[in-house]
Amino acid sequence: MAFPVLYLLRHGQTEWNVQGRFQGQHNSPLTARGKEDAAAQGRLLGPVFAQHRAIDIYASPLGRVRQTAEIALKNHNRSPQFHDSLMEIHIGDWQGLALAEIESGWPDLYNAHTSTFDLLAMSPTGEGIDALFARCTTFLQSLRGPSVLFSHGAAMAVLRSIARGLPPQEVAHLDHRQGCIYRIENGQEEIFD
Repeated sequence: MAFPVLYLLRHGQTEWNVQGRFQGQHNSPLTARGKEDAAAQGRLLGPVFAQHRAIDIYASPLGRVRQTAEIALKNHNRSPQFHDSLMEIHIGDWQGLALAEIESGWPDLYNAHTSTFDLLAMSPTGEGIDALFARCTTFLQSLRGPSVLFSHGAAMAVLRSIARGLPPQEVAHLDHRQGCIYRIENGQEEIFD
């Protein structure tokens, strides 16, 4: 599958990131560092906008991404279109829980996971990995030109794996840094930081 050039940005650090809580589609505000992450992304977007004056910008409607996009785009006089397909994976009853709470409440699932991404996909009342892949694939197929995408850790890993043509099992091995931009063109990825 061929996609236009993509610039993917994860939201800045949140209070729940610091506390080790899984957010899913619940929200937690950015920390001071998270606001710095977003400001750094704003500086990195300058050359992107200089190269692509008519670039499309999309963002998850969840609060932490809205806040990140607002800070990053503030000096560029641009705003995103909000799209539900860019929201984080819904993890059902696990939203807002810490890892230790999942371990004590669902020990069999906890002991079966091999990565944090795998654990999120295992939530018995969550969206599941197949649904996340389906909505991310449909969204990427709808893009018609170069695009900036503001999203979340797990959702962004899936978007990146699809755009790079990676097998699904590779998703769990992708990093999901904050304060940077992942650029993907013709299946090749580079990181701006």
